[in-house]
Amino acid sequence: MALAEWASIRTRRQQLLASTEAMQSLDSSLTDLQRSELALYRQAVRDVPQDSGDPYKVEWPELPDFLK
Repeated sequence: MALAEWASIRTRRQQLLASTEAMQSLDSSLTDLQRSELALYRQAVRDVPQDSGDPYKVEWPELPDFLK
């Protein structure tokens, strides 16, 4: 059961990263601060599987305010 849950977590992680991928472009309209916040958010999302030993207690990072 836990293996299936980890697979679900990895899928969600990939979806969250994909949803912000285009914003990484240098020609996006983000400010330097927004670009930095986005990079920190994306790194936190990438770290999710490594940060939790229990797939039922994963805490997802919050979107930066400018994306809410």
